[in-house]
Formats: sequence, C-alpha cells, structure tokens
Amino acid sequence: MIYVCAGMYRSGSTWLYNAVRLILQNANVPDLAAGLISDKEQLLKHKNSVIKTHNFEPDLVKRESLVLTSHRDLRDIAGSLVRKFNSDLPIKQLRETVESHAQWAPIAAYDLRYEDLLSDKPGQIKKLAQALRLPATAQAQLRYESISEAIDNEQFADGRATAQRYDSVNLLHAGHITDGRHGSWKDTLTPQVVTEIEQEFGPWLAARNYF
Repeated sequence: MIYVCAGMYRSGSTWLYNAVRLILQNANVPDLAAGLISDKEQLLKHKNSVIKTHNFEPDLVKRESLVLTSHRDLRDIAGSLVRKFNSDLPIKQLRETVESHAQWAPIAAYDLRYEDLLSDKPGQIKKLAQALRLPATAQAQLRYESISEAIDNEQFADGRATAQRYDSVNLLHAGHITDGRHGSWKDTLTPQVVTEIEQEFGPWLAARNYF
C-alpha cells in the first residue's frame, strides 16, 4: 500500500507525514519505508510506503494508494510562507496549493484541518488510524498520547541531514516551524495583503468557515 501524505503548504503536512509514519510503525506494518516524493522510485520498491508531497501526483493515484491531506486558513499559510522564506505576497504559492488540494481532497481518506490539530493532537491521530484502515485489533493497541508526544519531540538532527538540509527521517529542517498559532497572520501580513488574499480566495475561506 502507498500512503500518500499530500497536505497544503505550511498546513501541518510534515506533522501529518510523521503521524502516519509512526502510526504504521507502531502497528507493525511490514516492509515500511517513508520519505519525500523525490525518492518515489526507491520507496515504491517496498511493500508499504509513506510518501510526502504537496503537488498532485496522478501516477500515485493510479496505483494502490490511500491519500491523506491537510488544509489551513490561507492567510496563515501566507503568513508562514512570508516568515519562512522572507518573501512578499506568495499569491503564486497559494494558487498552487489550493489547486493541488482541490485535486487531492475528493479522493482523500482524511483531510486534516490544521486548527483541529492544534486543539487535539491525540484525537487527530486516532482519526488518522481509522482512516488508514488498520485492523481494529491494531488500532486498539495504539497509544495515541505516546505517538502524539513522539511527534512533538521530533527535531531536526544534523547527523541525519540530507544535502538539501532536511532530516532524512522526520523531514524537518532547521527553523521548520515559524509560528504555529491560528491567526498568526495578523502579526505578519499587511492589511493590503490580507485584502488581496480575501478578495481572490474568499469563497474558499468561507466554505471552510474561516470567515
């Protein structure tokens, strides 16, 4: 089985990836490998693989796969992109991530709402375990609080850093999280930028109760 973690940019997608990876590990899923889409060919040599991506990947959809995605208030995504990459208004990235999410969401077994993650991580892990279609006996043995704590304790390890400077196991990089609060865009984006985002993506935000 291919477990595709296809979250929007800066929407807890790496948390989602690590949650899926650790749930499957704790459930003793055999011959499990995990990594980025750039390592797809190597990962697909295994019986079970967890692949993290953002952009829509038609090839993965054609295979035996189970998709998990995530979304977040686009203003918070923009604020996070601005802080992380010291950019101005990342409209291009917002358009890209909205388009990809629109393709992933209809086929996803679970769509993680970032704001729900902030309020109840163990609860989201339990929902993910259910979405992963694990046997009831395996789900009953999972320790959701422990998995949640393990994810929170994950850090970028220099000794596991790739040439691209991300951790080869958990995919974190130095300074990965800039400000995880919901509504942190208010301290980052100018009123003009907020207006531009809301004008273009207003229907998307309203449909997901961000207004």
